[in-house]
Amino acid sequence: MNGIIGMLTLAHGQLRGHSAENYIIKAEQLSKYLLSVINDILDMSRIEAGKIELESKPFELAALAEKLRNMFQKNVEAKGVAFYVEMKDVDVKYIVGDELRISQILVNFLSNAQKFTEKGEIRVTFRQLQKENGKVSLMFRVHDTGKGMDAKFISRIFKPFEQESQDITKQYGGSGLGMSITDRLVHLMGGEIVIDSMLGKGSDFSVYLTLPIAEVSEIETEQEDETGTDFTFNGCHILMAEDNEINAEIAVSILENEGAKVDVAVNGKDAVEKYAASAPGTYNFILMDIQMPVMNGRDAAKQIRSMDRKDAGEIPIFALSADAFVEDQRLSAMSGMNGHFTKPIDFEEMRVQIGKILKGRRKY
Repeated sequence: MNGIIGMLTLAHGQLRGHSAENYIIKAEQLSKYLLSVINDILDMSRIEAGKIELESKPFELAALAEKLRNMFQKNVEAKGVAFYVEMKDVDVKYIVGDELRISQILVNFLSNAQKFTEKGEIRVTFRQLQKENGKVSLMFRVHDTGKGMDAKFISRIFKPFEQESQDITKQYGGSGLGMSITDRLVHLMGGEIVIDSMLGKGSDFSVYLTLPIAEVSEIETEQEDETGTDFTFNGCHILMAEDNEINAEIAVSILENEGAKVDVAVNGKDAVEKYAASAPGTYNFILMDIQMPVMNGRDAAKQIRSMDRKDAGEIPIFALSADAFVEDQRLSAMSGMNGHFTKPIDFEEMRVQIGKILKGRRKY
């Protein structure tokens, strides 16, 4: 999928304004849909195997609410449906938990609400219920005035691959895994989902969670640095380890189009040797694929970090991997890497995140 989406991105750049551009746009949309199905299946398999780790980091409730507004408001209102995001009785600003997974749960609810609501409103509510002993109980609710559901379907909605009917599948698509994944994630967090729905009247999906309130020291440590947004790849010299020729071709083309120079290593051992043979300060940063023959990316990162040269401990190294789970990111960090980018790579997100890391760094 990394190769397919990457090639489509390159082709789109070449065909802007061409009569074939519409075909490329549709192919990109279909490939992203296929990727979402693959990710659902991988999520489900990880959950069933007990290999999902939840992140525990401070995040801001109001910022999460605003992200949801930015993701959905424009498209919902384009259908003529009103969209609201509201905070009720909330006086806690920061909580500790897995923001990405909580967002995934609410995005699933909102995606369904958007698909099945043709008039009326969609309303997201964050409500604070109780606060004691350093913890806060919260309700996250997505309300819609859509088509609603039959009570018989609600009883099996959390079963994998369940859809209300074949007509729904044909008209709206979907893997039938979203609600099952959502249910498992909520239970992993020690929470509960409550569904209230009636045919023709709409639906309410409510999640109840109790989470720690973040300490001020945690907030200061984890506060996101907004710098890096003005960083560009122009003038950067990059060492990239990637054994897949197509993936390497795509990344090199995109980065060189942005003004970077890229040296490609075909495996971890090759990357270590190329770095060892370079003069200090040659490279601005290293992009390291994880799964490679001869030597994998994490072992290569450890070898580079252990080198007896003044820049070995400082040069930023970023993992490139199809594995996006918390435990995979943790393993990359333990091997001495500064970040973990998931394939298919979002090069715009990569630009911003690398810009933050490189701020204030010096080349030797």
